[in-house]
Amino acid sequence: MKPYIDIFFEFSSPYSYLAALELPSLAARYGRTVRWRPVELGKVWEAQGVLEPYLAVRKLKAPYILRDAAKVAAARGLPLIPWRSRPEVTLARLAVHRVNRCLPGSAELLARSTWEKIFVQGVEIGIAEDLARGLEPQLAAHIFAASRDERAAADLKAANEEAISLSCFGVPWILADGECYWGQDRIFLLEQQLARQARVRVENIYRASLLGAAAHVA
Repeated sequence: MKPYIDIFFEFSSPYSYLAALELPSLAARYGRTVRWRPVELGKVWEAQGVLEPYLAVRKLKAPYILRDAAKVAAARGLPLIPWRSRPEVTLARLAVHRVNRCLPGSAELLARSTWEKIFVQGVEIGIAEDLARGLEPQLAAHIFAASRDERAAADLKAANEEAISLSCFGVPWILADGECYWGQDRIFLLEQQLARQARVRVENIYRASLLGAAAHVA
């Protein structure tokens, strides 16, 4: 099994959206699999005892964050339309957790489709009919079943708890090999670490082959 890169995220986060456009290709280059872990950031903050101050800060920062993310996207040639009112993402979270379990190869497709609806099309995603629009029937069926899926709710709770244990304070929160990276603008540090690990593996293989050759000659 390929090692994971976990991304803990909120669908309303434009930086999570930008990270999601970059992570899959990065993971593929280094033989990794992205595991999509939507969380309820408010509950993470509440468990850490910082909900009220963080909500106050987020209210202050939100307009800037949306403008800044749009600038970052434009600089990269990516579409991003800031939302005018915070999208209702409860069903989307549950749907991804259900698909992670039942149809794991489609989790990325669902997540990216959801972000496209929010940040490219600017449409609502709060009900199953809207969230499933444009998706193939098998995936759509899981979306319609997600709101009644107790295991999806349990998986969402588990993702919240893991994010809390990792001292997550914002999204996207990316985990690889026990190291955490906060924000899409820290993905370059993740890539540097993966590249270092890849070089070490190649060097170890090379040294092992030399030792094997020497032993054979001896």
